[in-house]
Amino acid sequence: MKIAVIGAGAMGSLFAGRLAEKGHDVSLIEVSAAMIETIGAHGLRMQGLFGDRAYSLPVGPADRYTGAFDLLIIFTKGMHTTSAMEAARHAIGPQTWALTVQNGIGNVEAIEAFISRDRIVMGMTNWPSTLIEPGLINVPGEGEIKVWAANGEKSETLEAIANALDDAGLHCTLDPHVEVAIWEKLAFNSALNSLAAVTGLTVGEMGDGKETREIVFTIVDEVVTVAKARGLSVDADHIREAIEHAFANHRQHKPSMLQDRLAGRRMEISTITGAVSKAGEALGIETPVTTTFARLLSVFDGVAPRV
Repeated sequence: MKIAVIGAGAMGSLFAGRLAEKGHDVSLIEVSAAMIETIGAHGLRMQGLFGDRAYSLPVGPADRYTGAFDLLIIFTKGMHTTSAMEAARHAIGPQTWALTVQNGIGNVEAIEAFISRDRIVMGMTNWPSTLIEPGLINVPGEGEIKVWAANGEKSETLEAIANALDDAGLHCTLDPHVEVAIWEKLAFNSALNSLAAVTGLTVGEMGDGKETREIVFTIVDEVVTVAKARGLSVDADHIREAIEHAFANHRQHKPSMLQDRLAGRRMEISTITGAVSKAGEALGIETPVTTTFARLLSVFDGVAPRV
């Protein structure tokens, strides 16, 4: 397949590298000058689970490319999905499909403004990947991908995309109930990311405090309530187990929203915490703690903490 990965960060680089290794024609669409320069000069470098690798891939802004791709894999943060798709509009043809395993919800709807829903694959992934520096990622362990068609209908192209990801060693399975997994991850991210970004605490520090634990699991309960009202059979115990595992095994980790806040970057509020608040409001369900955190996060979105 002729594939464009939009966003050459930790996850985009992982997917791009693995798919390229299996012979797919992969290009990177990226806006960061530092990323473009480094990957152009030294290739896309990967360390960790798959060994030391370097991939020579085309990289540049969307307007570098001409012609349509078979598959766009979107790995921007949710608030950049629309602008990224707009920039890549000329690379979309009648044969082009899109894949999103981005965090949060609302990405399918953003992509649907450019590609019809019957050519969109949605899903979730828990693959760990860390951007060490521009053009260099570390993959410390294994993960999985679950995907299904956004329109709910199985097709040969859906199977081909899943098979390509699985053949690349990314453990991809088809799951007609993938929306459940998406919302379970949304609950996990809403709880840990929101509290970390507001307080500056690491995952382990949040797990150590009685009050912080109560906040985390209250947010989880609110997200679960909204998900069940939408008809999704999310498993609250499964989410809590995942959080307890993170408390015990990822103690020094700074969730992505905290990393963004410390760097003065915009945070994924609208597709994570804020999205839960809006979904609850639409259903007449109160989410007081989640909504409060969404509002607090919006106050200093894109502003680095004062020293």
